[in-house]
Amino acid sequence: MALDQIWKQQLTLVTYGNEFLSQDLSFQHWKNHAIFNQHHFLFRDLNTQHLLAQHFQVWLESLKRQGVTRLSLHNSSLLIDEKNPNPNVELLPYPHFIVSHHRNVKTAWICGKELAEWYSSEQDFDIPNNQTLPARIETFWRFDLSTQHIKRVEADLQAPNWNDIHDYTENELFDRALAQGVESVKRGAIFYGTDDQSPSNAGAALPLLPQDYAAPYANETLVRFMHLEQHLKIQKRKLLEQDHQESLEEEKQLKVFQQKLDDLSAKFITKVANHYKTAHLKSPEIHSPLDETLTHTQHGKRFFNNDSSSHQPTPKTGKSNVFALILVTAIICFCAYYFGL
Repeated sequence: MALDQIWKQQLTLVTYGNEFLSQDLSFQHWKNHAIFNQHHFLFRDLNTQHLLAQHFQVWLESLKRQGVTRLSLHNSSLLIDEKNPNPNVELLPYPHFIVSHHRNVKTAWICGKELAEWYSSEQDFDIPNNQTLPARIETFWRFDLSTQHIKRVEADLQAPNWNDIHDYTENELFDRALAQGVESVKRGAIFYGTDDQSPSNAGAALPLLPQDYAAPYANETLVRFMHLEQHLKIQKRKLLEQDHQESLEEEKQLKVFQQKLDDLSAKFITKVANHYKTAHLKSPEIHSPLDETLTHTQHGKRFFNNDSSSHQPTPKTGKSNVFALILVTAIICFCAYYFGL
């Protein structure tokens, strides 16, 4: 099962939300972001079920007044041992949740839905199509994290090594046989969150990561993940069209590879959300063997030699020896005269 696409809206809320909290980024610039089209978010308290905010603008403005300094995105596995305190709310198994960082506490915002008291079936009620709303409605439930989970969140925010991440994803995903033939990504590509990589609204042509910061590796890799996902869908369709035993094994391998892609994508998304400003690869340092040879073979005869030992004056012992000789001679002469030698 592929990642639920709600992560794109969560990522945007975190990246642009942090710009609002820290840089006072105007909502006029981004509240009409195309990624929020056909999406409506509510924010409620998990314990009381009270409605806290009916839009993410109200939510963020209230968080800022409360002294919230930043938002972060984390994998839901961090809360695997946490118990839902409200049986009237079903927390959904989405791969990510948002955390707001207050002065003394950290608060999780987890997607979930209210359960109808008079409806006992485990399956969702099937509402007629002509009565459904066109927009996707999601509720974020506020839940204060325990000390143990706060430590997990803080540990999860350690700065990543992007070069190590690149090497690992290349080895585990993009260098594999199932990834061969994936559409290439142009250098400097920007991730808009849409399959065709063209914003649906020219008036809101904004990427998921604010463009004020150079994050080429983050943008390009998100596009590569999307292209790989599309490639696997095409491969799956081709296998379904085939009707022989060999395709069953290929389908199994494809399913395992898809699960790995989902897992690594979910983890990569959290790193991007929290550290995209530093998301660029560092060129490896190459040491010249010529420089090393010079270092080991040259001994002091170099231009601009700053070795202080080469400028130390040679100790002058000649004068001391002369004085000692004169003194001894004088003593001998005195003894000879005195004793009548």
